Amino acid sequence: MEKLEYEIKAKWDGNVGTYIQVRHFSLRTDSNTDGGDEGPLPAEMLLSALSGCLMINWGRLIKKMRLQVQELQIIVSGWRNLNEPQLQEINYVVHIKTSEPKEKIEKVRILAEKYGTVFNTIGKEKIKGRVEMI
Repeated sequence: MEKLEYEIKAKWDGNVGTYIQVRHFSLRTDSNTDGGDEGPLPAEMLLSALSGCLMINWGRLIKKMRLQVQELQIIVSGWRNLNEPQLQEINYVVHIKTSEPKEKIEKVRILAEKYGTVFNTIGKEKIKGRVEMI
């Protein structure tokens, strides 16, 4: 079976933050409460990973289906209780400017979720998505 492998190297910053190396990219996480606020929180990185996962799939499907799209934005949000260390719910909204029929755009949403690595790792039961056509 073929597989894709990923490796990330994380180095402690001496306080509560992390320097992250992903292939030839450098990233930073930190805390805005007891750190230096030098980068996004890990939960924000998780939501960023989800938005990137969805956007890559939307882009691929738009190209493959030869759809005419003028604008595309995905906004991802999540929340947790202060005393429970997990996101309780994750929501995303796709804002899309297009003259394509709503049925085609809904098909893109369904396929983008179906083939999303991060989306499926988090789990569709925790993520609620919708499309708003502009």
